[in-house]
Order: sequence, then structure tokens, then C-alpha cells
Amino acid sequence: MDKKILIPIDFRIESLNTLKYALEERKQEKSTIILMYSEHISDSITELLFYDSAKKIKALASSEFNDAIAIILNTYESSLHAIKIELFNGMNKNAFLNFYTAQRIDLIYLPKDYRLKPHKNGFDPIPLIKKSKVEYKEVAWASDHAYASKDELNQLFK
Repeated sequence: MDKKILIPIDFRIESLNTLKYALEERKQEKSTIILMYSEHISDSITELLFYDSAKKIKALASSEFNDAIAIILNTYESSLHAIKIELFNGMNKNAFLNFYTAQRIDLIYLPKDYRLKPHKNGFDPIPLIKKSKVEYKEVAWASDHAYASKDELNQLFK
């Protein structure tokens, strides 16, 4: 049965280590992955009228990040149904629970030691997820901040 797994990201390659861990753990099952980026939405009516989540995702995702997603899709093809990136704009646990229910999430994986570093207007949804009292699994993976950013893609697949 296809499981929907939610993983919060910050559009940095390092945040995909949680995804890699989840896929390694669930090799025998097909999964649909929802990568969630959280950001505050503007109060401006003009900005809201022209808000396009697909354009926002495209602007946030670097070519290296997209390459990493493509590599993950190829590497874990047999256990992946799809990988989707969704924006979450809620400010409280009820908004998150609505998102959780609407997306029909079965399981959430959270990084234990890695702290998300959101871009401008973004925020870390992990405290909100924990307050929501939904089931989640915290995973630990080694985080090496000493390597150069050009080697991030290589670090993901060590």
C-alpha cells in the first residue's frame, strides 16, 4: 500500500538526508513523499492575488537541489511513487493539522539534530509539528558543516 510521508525541508541539499534515511528504512514499501517548505505569506492583497506556489518553489529550488532530487528518484525508483514539494503557509497547529489531513499524511520524518535554515519569509515548522500531537519519527544522521557547499551533493550520497 502506498504510504504518504511528510518531510520538512529548507531547500538545502543537506535537508534531504532525512528523505534518504526514510527511503532506506522503507525500501520494501512504495511511498509518496511530500517535501514541505514553510513560509509566512504576505498580507498584501496584490501579492496574494498574484501568488503562485509553483513559481515560488521554482525560485527557491537551486539546480543542485533539483539534481539531488533527480538522483534520489533514480536511486530509489523501486520504492518511490512520487516526490512532491508543497508550501505550507499556516501559522498555528490547527493550520498544520488541516494541511496534514488534506495531504492524507501517514508518517512524518523529522531531522533530530539538523536545524532547518529557511530562506527569507520562511520558518522552521518542526516545533509546530511537535505541538500538533501527530505521530512523527525523529531521525539522526551525521551532519558535517565543515565541507564546502560545492560538495554538498557528494555528501548526501556518502
